Amino acid sequence: MVAGSLREELLSQGNKDAFVAEARAVLDAEVRAKRGPGGMVIKGAYRTVNAVHATFVDGVLRALLPDFLADLQPHWDAFQADSTEDFGQYLAQHGHSAADSLLAVVDRRAAGSSYRSVVKLYGQLRGQAHKHVVQALPAVGELIQRNMLRP
Repeated sequence: MVAGSLREELLSQGNKDAFVAEARAVLDAEVRAKRGPGGMVIKGAYRTVNAVHATFVDGVLRALLPDFLADLQPHWDAFQADSTEDFGQYLAQHGHSAADSLLAVVDRRAAGSSYRSVVKLYGQLRGQAHKHVVQALPAVGELIQRNMLRP
């Protein structure tokens, strides 16, 4: 596998734009897959944010990905030493700690954000966020592994 860190490899000058676009596609798919009353709330909030701030989600991904990848680095390192061949599966097996660290990044950013309406939406959804992040980890792991193995 690639020797560099997740941040170095995935957010390098030649990879960053494509990786951000793929991360956005994963996020969009995860939101689309939500079902039930909670899913309707998430979909509505996501539509609202995209309608009010057309480039907001891409900007947030660009801002958060360096910290997300830094927080996922220990999981990647452990995965490489493990016998598991699928990073998505590995993250799913360690979902609670991975979700906690990713949500801590968002919590810190939200606390300092000037987008009060978005922070309010996030606050309303935060109670269910851990469950949704855990559900998304297999797709996140697959995205990372595919891009780390890309020549």
